[in-house]
Amino acid sequence: MDTMWSFMDILILACGVYALYSAYVLKAQGKIVQTFLLAKDTKPESCKDLPAYASEMSPRLSAMGGVMVAYGVVSLINTYLVEVNSLYWVLMIVMFGCLVWYAIMAKRASAKYF
Repeated sequence: MDTMWSFMDILILACGVYALYSAYVLKAQGKIVQTFLLAKDTKPESCKDLPAYASEMSPRLSAMGGVMVAYGVVSLINTYLVEVNSLYWVLMIVMFGCLVWYAIMAKRASAKYF
């Protein structure tokens, strides 16, 4: 059971790093990485205003990625080094709240710009 949770922690950490990378690509290069930003059937080329979309979604994606990275790191520390259960549970709640918040914001931005 611990191995499965450790795998999930590493997966969340990796997704957080990828979200931070996607936010960087969106802000710096103006390219949409479809994994985190768009629904499967939405084409990145159909964006009505890419600079506005990038300035709106890049900070939100960075925030979500940062929370996911923080949760992954704290969870791995909790599992392998030192028990920090209270911080672990707080970050778990914050991460799930951030995921819900991000999903709502991404859906609104998608409706606005696509």
